[in-house]
Parts: sequence; structure tokens; C-alpha cells
Amino acid sequence: MTRFTGIWPALVTPLTAEGAIDAEGAEGLIEALIAAGIGGLYVCGGTGEGVLLAPAQRREMAEVAISAAAGRVPVMVHVGTTDTETAVELAQHASLAGADAVSAVPPFYYGYPFSAIKAHYRAIAEAASVPLYIYYIPGATGVAMSAEQILEICSLDGVAGLKYTAEDLGVLGRLLALRDPEKVTVLSGPDPLFLATCAMGVEGAIGTTYNFMPRLYIDIMGCVQAGNVEAARRLQNGAGALIDVLRRYQVLPGTKAILNTMG
Repeated sequence: MTRFTGIWPALVTPLTAEGAIDAEGAEGLIEALIAAGIGGLYVCGGTGEGVLLAPAQRREMAEVAISAAAGRVPVMVHVGTTDTETAVELAQHASLAGADAVSAVPPFYYGYPFSAIKAHYRAIAEAASVPLYIYYIPGATGVAMSAEQILEICSLDGVAGLKYTAEDLGVLGRLLALRDPEKVTVLSGPDPLFLATCAMGVEGAIGTTYNFMPRLYIDIMGCVQAGNVEAARRLQNGAGALIDVLRRYQVLPGTKAILNTMG
């Protein structure tokens, strides 16, 4: 199994004033991020506004990112949506377009039983010819699962791990303790908790503010691996202070404003 590690920006989706995909803007951002030393790209997730985009736009953005990355870093495409059929179609497209993995939130809004959620992921995994990563973000989807349930889904053929975007470090800790790290890769989601999750043993992280300050998080991870926790703490505190400012304006609009300022 290919193990994904390091810092992965949850790529924003640049849009024109008319709402079309800004391919040139996306390509420029991807070049800058790869030059910074990122571990990979996560496309059309929450930060990429995937669930708000039309399927055709999601396919286009996936193709733009895969082409721009040109095999230099892996690309994971989020294909999650409210219905299984569309998620399956997007997973098939991403696989054929050259994605290295796909990811999906669970079906949401209607309060599905766990058996239906598992069946949803099984269908996506069977449709994709690349590994599937669960996108666990209960604060946005309203779908909460135990560590045992998450790992039950991870045991499905074709499922390689998950993105854990939740502030409950108790569930994360149990999940990390119970998993087989050779079979289940865990990538952290919440930017303010990166240091904590890194110390707990995640392989890497996917985050919003990595779009404009990836080196900060790369350095935090390097400090943890080198045993310099004090330096890592200072860097995480700096990231937290900036995130607090972003939250005054909402994180996604603020992130796009910063990126526009940076060119």
C-alpha cells in the first residue's frame, strides 16, 4: 500500500467572476505549493467547495490539478456528495483522469444508519481503481462514528485510510491505537490541532491554511520528528494566532483573500 505522508493543502478552487474554474489560477497556486515541499494535494474537499460545485466543474478541477501536479506529488480527489450514484461517477472519473486516490464524506442530511454509510463507501471503493480515503468531518456532515466503526469501514477492500477532521482527540487516539498502521493511514484535518495530532502519530495532515503557509506546518512536523517540541509549539501558536484572525472573516473567504493578495 502506498503510504501518504506530509503536509497536503486542501486546495482552494479558484473561480472566475462568472463562477467558472480558473485553471490558470489553480495552476499557479499548485506550482507554488509544490515548490514549498508539500506532500500532496487534496482537491474538491471542503476547502475546495466540492459539494457546492456542479459535477462537471468537479471533474474539470480534478483534471486541472492532476495535470498541473504532473506526477510530482500525489493528488487525492474528494468525490463525496449526498448520493451514491454521483459519488461513484466522480470516483470513476478521478481514477481514469490519473488521481492517486479518492476521498469521500459519508452520505449526509438524512441521518442514515451505519449499514447504509458502509454500503455507500463500499460502492465508491468498488468503482474506483485507486485507494479510497474516508473524509470524517462530523461537524459539517452531522455523521459521527466511533473509532471501531471508522475502522470497520477502513477494513473494506480498497479503503486505505482516512482524513480525520474532528476535535475529539479521544476518538482519534483510540483509532490510532486500534489500527494496523500498515493497512490504515491517518491524516489529520483541523489546522489548529496539527501539533497535537502529529505528536499522537498521524502520518500527515490535510488543511486549509496550508494553501498559503505550507512551510510553517512542514516545519512543525520536522520539529516533532526531530524531538524539538518547544520549537514546534511556538510555530503552532503562530499558526493559531493567524487562524484566530481568519475566523473573524470566515476562514475560506479569508484564505482566498490572502491568496489573491499573494498573487
